Amino acid sequence: METTAPGSTRRSAAASPRELGRTTGVLYTAGGVATGLAALADPASSGWLFGLAGVALATGVLMLVVAGHRVPRGGFHVLVGSGTALVSAAVLSAPTTTTALVVAAVYTFVALDVLYYFRGRPAVAQLVLLVVAAAWTTTSRGLPPTSAAALCVVLTATAGVVGALAVRAARASHDPLTGLVNRRGFEQALDAAVADADRTRAPIALALVDVDAFKAVNDARGHAGGDALLRSTAAELLALLPAGALVGRLGGDEFAVALPRTDDDTAARVVEAARVRVHHPLSVGVASRLPHEPVGEWLRRADAALYEAKQLGRDRTVVADEASGHLALDLAAALAAPGGGGLRVELQPVVDVSTGRVKGVEALARWDHPERGQVPPSVFVAVAEQSGQVGALGAVVRRAAFRDAAAIASRLGHPLVVSVNASGHELVDPGYAGALLDALAEAGLAPTVLVVEVTESVVEGGSARALQTLSELRDRSVGVAVDDFGAGYSTLSRLDEVPADYLKLDGALLDGATTSPRRRALLEAAIGVGGALGLPVVAEGVETAEQAALLLELGCSRAQGYYFCRPHPAQELLARCGLDGEGRLTTRPAPAAAEQSAVS
Repeated sequence: METTAPGSTRRSAAASPRELGRTTGVLYTAGGVATGLAALADPASSGWLFGLAGVALATGVLMLVVAGHRVPRGGFHVLVGSGTALVSAAVLSAPTTTTALVVAAVYTFVALDVLYYFRGRPAVAQLVLLVVAAAWTTTSRGLPPTSAAALCVVLTATAGVVGALAVRAARASHDPLTGLVNRRGFEQALDAAVADADRTRAPIALALVDVDAFKAVNDARGHAGGDALLRSTAAELLALLPAGALVGRLGGDEFAVALPRTDDDTAARVVEAARVRVHHPLSVGVASRLPHEPVGEWLRRADAALYEAKQLGRDRTVVADEASGHLALDLAAALAAPGGGGLRVELQPVVDVSTGRVKGVEALARWDHPERGQVPPSVFVAVAEQSGQVGALGAVVRRAAFRDAAAIASRLGHPLVVSVNASGHELVDPGYAGALLDALAEAGLAPTVLVVEVTESVVEGGSARALQTLSELRDRSVGVAVDDFGAGYSTLSRLDEVPADYLKLDGALLDGATTSPRRRALLEAAIGVGGALGLPVVAEGVETAEQAALLLELGCSRAQGYYFCRPHPAQELLARCGLDGEGRLTTRPAPAAAEQSAVS
């Protein structure tokens, strides 16, 4: 939606361009029908009247069916002025004074447009034209001046009331600081633009714009300085972007731009050309809507591109990756498919290193995409989180994991701990703990056999809701493991915040630990942290017998990794990992004493 300084030409603040086109079409059609009906009072003498009615009808149908949303900014001035001219011609060509008076009532349709479409001087000019035309044509047809004056009063009052209602409606959908549409108004306009794009199969692009270092401006210049920056940025964007662009302020220092009938490459060029000419640095994320893509997912991709622009140093434009958008749509289809759409679960044993006995399994999500092949979990889980589908994905994984773990435990004849990974998005869901326990009960498993794995980043900053969920699970006898400890920026203070029962070491800690004294010292320190906190330690990523022996020497008795067994579907796990009747690995026995001494 566009706006300019008071008194300048602009589209109505109360309606989108599509709504204005429809309104114009309806009023032209109604005016044509009314004029045609009036002409039927004396058909033989109303040839001109029928012709004018036909012109109005044709214009109305054209606006409704074909061209209403394509009318340029100045086009509505032409249409409203033409409406006044058509009605005036009809009044003058009416065969009788009575018919002329009936046709003059159609001026009211023009009055409805004047202050609904325009503001300031353009609105006054259209209203003056309307009133002068109505007074001249009616007096020319012999009506008393008082009757003409009465008609002018009706037209003026109608225009004024409609204008007041339009202003009141605009205030609900417009930002008073910048004059742009607010979030509500932008979303309404965007919905209309998306509906048009779906109908015409035309591209449409979205740009999210963030004012860089806005807080610093507020701190340095005060709120008045910040407000001035927002107003100038809004004005510059409107001046620099194409006339068909929909521009809104979503809140704070964030703006949004929709570009109908524009693909992402063109949108990126247009937005970047505007961005570099704005006098304050801006970060921009651009995304073109994919076919049938939900608006929420489209907005998410644009927001992700904006975030990337900020991470890369700000003051730049980043175009969203279409592949992740397509993947999100495919993931949604897979989750909805009766057979899982290629989504499945593999289990990897967690082993007692000293005995080779399997103590539990970790459930790992896998996706066999029909066209892309195997999609890495790091890719599709991230897409699930970003697109709001991680809850549905987690539900599919845990149902399959609990079912498979119950089947393996039944074959082994003893309980088997099963671990599932939890996303931060899941932990802040108030219903997550209940859904997890319900799925356990459905599979016939006790809460004591479940371990929920979370990374430190999940509870970074001590998310109250996430920590509350973990506490609720522990109160119900579910175990909690801190996963990937030692990766990234691990801090001991975070360990104190997380209500944990196990500590899982990232596989990176094992790299080089059998040959490098410094790497060995780091591994030993990490294991010592678990011991000091009273947390059993599980080492991930064990790939060699030497690594397994070193873990035993350093006091870490539980591990998982390719050395012991790769992840496998449940039905293949026992055979592929060589488990005997008591649940011990036969393909990878415990490290011999000689091996242990060799790495001491």
